[in-house]
Amino acid sequence: MTRVYQRGRTLAAVIAMTFVAACAKTETDTLAEDSSLQRDLARAGADSTSQPQLEDVPPAEPTTTPTPPAGSSVTRPRPKTTTQPKTQPKTTPPPAPPANTTASGNTVEKGTGTAEGTTGAVAAGTTMKLDAVNKVCTNTNKVGDRFTATVADNVAGSNGVMIPAGADVTLELTELKRSENTNDQILMGFRVISVAFGGKTYPLDADVQTATIDRVRASSTGNDAKKVAGGAAVGAILGQVLGKNKKGTIIGAAAGAAAGAAAAAATANYEGCVNAGADIVVKLNNSVTISAN
Repeated sequence: MTRVYQRGRTLAAVIAMTFVAACAKTETDTLAEDSSLQRDLARAGADSTSQPQLEDVPPAEPTTTPTPPAGSSVTRPRPKTTTQPKTQPKTTPPPAPPANTTASGNTVEKGTGTAEGTTGAVAAGTTMKLDAVNKVCTNTNKVGDRFTATVADNVAGSNGVMIPAGADVTLELTELKRSENTNDQILMGFRVISVAFGGKTYPLDADVQTATIDRVRASSTGNDAKKVAGGAAVGAILGQVLGKNKKGTIIGAAAGAAAGAAAAAATANYEGCVNAGADIVVKLNNSVTISAN
């Protein structure tokens, strides 16, 4: 009985010691957990003080692209292309030959002859004698017709130039009137156009001063009654200028003043003709510039 009692006390003492030890361990664990929690809270506070303050930012408004109207086409800009200018290669011109030396190396001596391109002038007031090449008549030609005469003699000008004999002078008929009877006069008007020689043509401002006009009696038979070919020549008349207001118009004398007029009928018609080879004298109103070559 006594042993049982002692064993019971011993067992109770062991249980009590175990409980005390367990409680001590629990308090120790609790203190450890409290210390760890305090350290975590301290660290969290320190981290929160070092973090930057965050601000609320309003959301950005969405960007809207306008929709083109229906049926319209969108034109996209074309990419610009830059054209580089072409650089021309530089060329060096050949050296100029020395004075009086041609490109082939020949030496040229300067002379005193007339240089190419030099011009001279035939002065105003100069007269020129012409020989008609074509036959023109009051009944076979009309106003506006042109004919040719040649220069009879050389016509000298300044700087060694000249209008040579044989040069072609063009004339135009400006007036034609036949004689209706023996007392009527023949009228023939002329305009000087130009002179041509050496492959060049020069305009002339000149008037006809005199012209040899043949008075021809018109035939009275057949359909060619008024043709000169069927008439009889009454005589050659040296026509004269008809006043200052009729430049280039030549008046032929009446039939009564012509040689052989006594044989003509008083009522006959007469035509006037400048025959081929007839003399025509013209006078320059203005100078004419002539090329020396």
